Amino acid sequence: MKLSTTLAMTGVAGAIAVAGLASPAQAATTTAKAPACSVAKNKLVLQFAHDYVTGKKVDQPLSISTKGKKTCLLSGRPVVRLLDKKHKVIGVYKGAKGQALVGPADQAVFHLTFTKGGKHPVHPAWVQVTVSPKGAAFKPIRWSSTYRSISKKSIKVGALKPWLD
Repeated sequence: MKLSTTLAMTGVAGAIAVAGLASPAQAATTTAKAPACSVAKNKLVLQFAHDYVTGKKVDQPLSISTKGKKTCLLSGRPVVRLLDKKHKVIGVYKGAKGQALVGPADQAVFHLTFTKGGKHPVHPAWVQVTVSPKGAAFKPIRWSSTYRSISKKSIKVGALKPWLD
C-alpha cells in the first residue's frame, strides 16, 4: 500500500501508526500509564547486543527486555560497574537520564562507547548495571563485547531509550 493511499484511508495518525512511529503526545500518554519497572517483579533481563565500530570508537549497546507479560516504564540513569574476574569493581560510569517502556513488545537500550586498548586499558570480565534513582539492580553478566581491552578514560554511558528495530 502506498503512503498516499494510507494517508487517504487513515489520516496522519493512522500513517504514523502504520510507520511504527509514535508522536510525542502518544508516547507521553503510553509511558504515563505504565507502572515503574522492578527488575525482579517484571523479570527484566540485561544482555549485550552486537557491538559496532564508529570511527575510532566502539559502540556497545546493552538491551533490557523482559520475560514477564506486563509492560512497565524503566526510567532513570544507567550506572555501569565494570568488574574484574573476581567481581572487584574496576570502574564506575554514569549515563544520562532517560526512559523506555519494557514489555513483551518493547525493549530498552543504552550504549557504552569506548576506544579499544589505549594507555589506560581495563579488562572487564563482568558488567553490573543499576538504574538510578530507584536502584533497579541487575545481576552481573559476563562481559561479552568483542573487545576485551578497553581504554578506561574513554568510556561513556548513554541514556536509556526505546530499542527501535
